[in-house]
Amino acid sequence: MNKKKVNLWKVNIDFYKRENIFPGFSIDCVILGFHKGKIRVLLREFEINDYWALLGGFMLKSEDADQAAYRILKSYTQLDDIFLQQFYLFSDPNRTVMPDNLELAFNKIIHENSWEWVANRFISMGYFALIKYDEVSLPPKVKSRLKWFDIQNLPPLYADHQNIIHTALKVIRSLLPILPIGYQLLPEKFTMTELRKIYEIILNRNLDRRNFQRKVLSEGNIIQLDEKKDNRQYNPPSLFSFKKENLDFLTNEDMGPIL
Repeated sequence: MNKKKVNLWKVNIDFYKRENIFPGFSIDCVILGFHKGKIRVLLREFEINDYWALLGGFMLKSEDADQAAYRILKSYTQLDDIFLQQFYLFSDPNRTVMPDNLELAFNKIIHENSWEWVANRFISMGYFALIKYDEVSLPPKVKSRLKWFDIQNLPPLYADHQNIIHTALKVIRSLLPILPIGYQLLPEKFTMTELRKIYEIILNRNLDRRNFQRKVLSEGNIIQLDEKKDNRQYNPPSLFSFKKENLDFLTNEDMGPIL
C-alpha cells in the first residue's frame, strides 16, 4: 500500500506563524556531502510543478540568521556539529515566484487563516554546510520527500535555487586554499583518489594524480596509514587520514560571513 506523501509545507507552517517570523526573510541551505565519488546536495521534493528545492525555512523573531540556519539543518540531518558558512544574500526583486507561492498558499496551507505572508517577496540568506554523508540521519517523517542529488546533475529546481547552488560552489572554489573541505566531507579514513575527486569536482577540471598527492602530503595535514581500502582486490589503494589536531581550529566561526 502506498503511503500518502507528507506535505512539507504543512509541516513547516505548523511551526511558523506570521506572528513569530521575521517578515520577508528566509534561509536557504546548500547541504553538501560526498558519496560514491560524487559531491551531492540534499534537496526536498517541492509541492508543485515537479520542482526540487533547497532545505530552508524562516528566521524567528527571537533568532539571528545563524541560529535559524543551525536549527533548520539539525531538523533535517539530526546533526549537532555542522560546518556551516553564511555566503551570500539573495535579494533579486524577481527571485520570488509569486504564482508558485500563491498556489502553495491556496492549495497546501489549508489551515492558515492568514496565509498571505507566504506570497510576499522574500530575500534569502544562503548558507553552505559540509557534512559527512554517512553521519546524516534523515527524519522518518519527511525522509520520503528528501533526496541526495549529484551537483553535476541537478533536477529542475524551484525559483533561484540553482543560482544559489552555483553561487555556493563558486564561493567554495575561491576558498579552497583555506577551506578544510576534505576534512569535513570525508570519513576518518579515505583514499587519495577520493580526496582528489572532491577538488576536481569543485574546480571542474582534472588534476594530475602524482602532483596532487605530492602537494597535499607536503602541507603536513595528512598522514598515510599502514592500511589498504580493500584487501580483497588486486593492488588496493592506501588509506590516509587527516591530522585532526592541525585542522580542528579551522571552523566556520573563524571564517565569518563571506560576502
